[in-house]
Amino acid sequence: MKKVKTKILIIGQTPPPYGGQALMIEYMLNHKYNAVELFHVRMNFSKEMNERGKLSFYKISHLIDIIVRALLLKFKHNIEILYYPLSNSPKVSVLRDMIILGITRLFFKKTIFHFHAAGISEELPKLNFLIQKAGKIILNSPDLSIATSSLNPADGKFLKSKKDISIPYGIPDIYPSDLTKGMKQLGDPFEILFVGLLNSTKGEGYIVDAISILEKKGYNIHLKLAGKFETLEYEEAFYSKLKSLDLVKNVQYLGVITGKAKQDAFFNADLFCFPSFFVSESFGVVLLEAMIFKLPIIATRWRGIQSVVEDGKNGFLVDIKEANQIADKIEFFLNNPEQLEIMGEYSRELYSKKYNLDSYINNLEQAFINI
Repeated sequence: MKKVKTKILIIGQTPPPYGGQALMIEYMLNHKYNAVELFHVRMNFSKEMNERGKLSFYKISHLIDIIVRALLLKFKHNIEILYYPLSNSPKVSVLRDMIILGITRLFFKKTIFHFHAAGISEELPKLNFLIQKAGKIILNSPDLSIATSSLNPADGKFLKSKKDISIPYGIPDIYPSDLTKGMKQLGDPFEILFVGLLNSTKGEGYIVDAISILEKKGYNIHLKLAGKFETLEYEEAFYSKLKSLDLVKNVQYLGVITGKAKQDAFFNADLFCFPSFFVSESFGVVLLEAMIFKLPIIATRWRGIQSVVEDGKNGFLVDIKEANQIADKIEFFLNNPEQLEIMGEYSRELYSKKYNLDSYINNLEQAFINI
C-alpha cells in the first residue's frame, strides 16, 4: 500500500528578491521528500528588498489573491497543515500576516510558524493595544514553531506554541571546486566583503568607520558591498559619509549579486564582515555562504548570528555599533595573515558538518511529520 504523505501548504516568498528568507523557502520547496508533499502559494509583496513596508494597490490585491489561492489549494488537495513565515516588522507586514492568517487558519487543522524573521515577541508589544490584542488572538497557539537558533527571541513561547524547536539553516555548496585562489601580491589591498540589505542596521556603516580608523594607521583596505539600498535617502547619506571620510576609493558597490557574480565576490574576498543588528535578523544565510568559501567572519553578538560564528575559531564576535572593535579584529588579521587560512578552513569544516542543505531538509521533514 502506498504511504500517504503529510500535505502542507506553504505561503511564502521565493526569489526574487534575493533575501535570506526567500532563499530558504525556495530550498525547502525544491527538495523531494519521502513523507511530505508541499504545495506553494507564492508571496510577492516586494519585488525589490527596498519595497518592504510600502503600501500599494498591488499589495492589497495580492493579499486577496494569496488568501483565495490558499483556500482553493486547501480544498482541492485536502491539505490540513498550513506553514507560514511570520514577519515582525514593519507594522504593515505584521498587519498583512494577521489578515492572511485570520482568514486562512480557520480552515486548517494545524499551523506551523517558521521564524525566519525573529522578534515578533519584541515587536508586537510595541504596537497599539488593539493590534496587540488582535495579534495575540490570531497568532495564538500554533501547533509547531520553528526558530533558526535558540539565541533568538522566544517567539514560539510568546505565542504559546504547542511545540517549539530550533533548526539551524543549511544551504547548498556553491564553492567552485575547479578554481584555485591565487597568492596575494605585495601592495594588493586587503579585501573585505559585506552582503545584505543596505539600511544602516545591517552594520555596513560601522565597517566604513572601522576602515577609516585603519586607513589612518596606514593600512590598505578595500570594501566590497553587495545588496540593495533600502531607500534613496540612505544611499545618498551613505555616499556622503564616504566622501566626508575620503573613502570613496576604498569602497566598491556591487549591487545585487547572484550566480557567478556572487561566487566571484566570495571567492576573491579575504574576510567577510557582517555587523548586523537588524530588527528581523535571526541567523544570517550570508554567513553560511562565507563559510562555504573558507572565509573568516567578523560579526555581531546579535541573536542567532552568535550560534554561527564561533568566537576565535571561524572568526570573531563584536558588540553591535562598535566600529573600534571591528577595526581591532580586522587589524588582528592584517597582522596575523596566517589566521585567515586557519579560521577560513574551520569555517568550511563547520559548514560541512552542521550547515549543509541535506541536514537542514532532513530536520525540517522530521519536524513536519512529527507535528
